Amino acid sequence: MKKLDKFILKSYLELMLLTFSIAMFVLILQFLWQKMESLIGKGLDTLFILKMLAYASATIVPMALPLAILLASIMTMGNLGEKYELVAIKAAGISLWRLLAPLIIFSLFMSVVAFFFSNNVMPKAEEELRLMIYEMKSKKPAINIRPNEFYYEIDSYVIRIGAKDKKTNAMKDIIIYDHSDNSGSGSVTKADSGAMKTADNGNTLIFELYNGENFSEQMDGENMIKRPLTRIKFKKEVLRFDVSNFSLQEADSNRYKNSYKVMNIARLSHSIDSLEVAIKKYKEFTLRVLQRDFYTTEQEKTPLPNRNFYTDYKQLNAEKKNAVDTYAYAKLDNLKIHYQNLQENYKDDLEYLNRHKIEYHRKFALSLACLILFFIGAPLGAIIKKGGLGMPIVVSVIAFILYYVMGEMGNMLARSNTLAPWFGMWMSSIVFLPIGIFLTIKATSDVKILSTEEWKRKISTLFNKKKNKNVR
Repeated sequence: MKKLDKFILKSYLELMLLTFSIAMFVLILQFLWQKMESLIGKGLDTLFILKMLAYASATIVPMALPLAILLASIMTMGNLGEKYELVAIKAAGISLWRLLAPLIIFSLFMSVVAFFFSNNVMPKAEEELRLMIYEMKSKKPAINIRPNEFYYEIDSYVIRIGAKDKKTNAMKDIIIYDHSDNSGSGSVTKADSGAMKTADNGNTLIFELYNGENFSEQMDGENMIKRPLTRIKFKKEVLRFDVSNFSLQEADSNRYKNSYKVMNIARLSHSIDSLEVAIKKYKEFTLRVLQRDFYTTEQEKTPLPNRNFYTDYKQLNAEKKNAVDTYAYAKLDNLKIHYQNLQENYKDDLEYLNRHKIEYHRKFALSLACLILFFIGAPLGAIIKKGGLGMPIVVSVIAFILYYVMGEMGNMLARSNTLAPWFGMWMSSIVFLPIGIFLTIKATSDVKILSTEEWKRKISTLFNKKKNKNVR
């Protein structure tokens, strides 16, 4: 490998690692912001959060990697152009294609890695992340009873305390409302002071109450109408609450196993074939049902009396015509409702099939996106000749947003069966591939299509022409 190739690759790799890290950091922050409500107050340990972030990072790679490649390629070529190194390389007789050769080979390698990652690593990470999010959402908030607030998290109980010592965990002015008997009235326990602790590995919450009273209404047997109030004083009372559902419960590992998001190419292909066969059978079944409903058989006509009045409607009297009309309208209404139900079921099945096809093509589209965005970024960098984090970031972010928005539009249209799933997922690539070819051709021929000086010169020339015309 020549020194120039090593220099280009070293510059590109450094910038790619930097931009990839920045993109991953921003996207992880976005993920945390979205899940903030589920994270706060759950008492999750550090290891659980770190594992969740690791799986989330794996699912974010398909968005961060193309952006990093686009930004790194623009910055690499922009730095060379800004420092006039690109001019010196071309003056030495080295073409732009030869200069980009090691980066093209590396981009091809990254496309293969991206495909392997999206087919093998990402489905497993998506499955584990979904399981962890489900466990996190099903976990109740950590027990944190704050003074002068009603605490509702323990089922069938409401607790309120007047004061709490953070060091000793001692509490004062305690009120506990018990609605566990489902009678509507419940009982109330008041105590001057008390303490709270856990047992059975945190599955049981124990309240030790001192100097208090129990109030309850008697609603059994003869007391159902009079409902006498019972009042019992105590010096010490111990209450136990089952809080086993507050701990983190492991979800069933097969919960998301059949989701299209956690399938690789082989499983998606098998699932698509199965769904297509099922939808074909459903269409045949729907056709038979509609034929049965539209064409009433002779056996169906016989139970009703005077069926022979269907033979000649004009000869019927008003009463029989009324009966025929009522039956016909009722039949049409039933047909309409039945047809709408069948249509909705078919639409849902088709959308579910399209989601599988979209995920199938997404794995290939990610690989091609890395290559296409490189052929957009590298020529752009050579044309604008600006390095650093200014102009390259603006241009790359705009280009990536357009690419991403177009991909999401294609995704939505493919789900609704407006576009074919393959076309919806490849739409952004189909649009951006000619742009990349056009920019590459212009960059190799040294055309300054994005030079600010060139645009200023053209604008000033245009204004000067108009000025000279007015003078004449």
